[in-house]
Amino acid sequence: MTFLVIIDNKARHYFVCCRSGKFLGNPKQRITSKKRLHQKESRKINGTCISRMYVDEYKSCQINVQYISAHTGHELGPNELKYLQLPKSTKEEVSMKISAGIPPERILQGIE
Repeated sequence: MTFLVIIDNKARHYFVCCRSGKFLGNPKQRITSKKRLHQKESRKINGTCISRMYVDEYKSCQINVQYISAHTGHELGPNELKYLQLPKSTKEEVSMKISAGIPPERILQGIE
């Protein structure tokens, strides 16, 4: 999730871990038990992940970044790959490597 706040001489961009938050679903849709079986699993952790980044852009063209890299409430590993927003080509490449028996840790090192 990202958002922007303009404050006097700077624009502050907030970037928050995409896993942070609660899955609320669509209250306008009534989901039957049959549809629920085919519903995608949410990436949300029903809590708050502390990983975030604040980027301040000043009118003087200076940029200041504050970054919290630690993630809480979920792990970063091969099982988390399904929650990442990756291009289709990258997903296909990863799928081929898994089929070829390449260890997940090695595959994750090669993703840019």
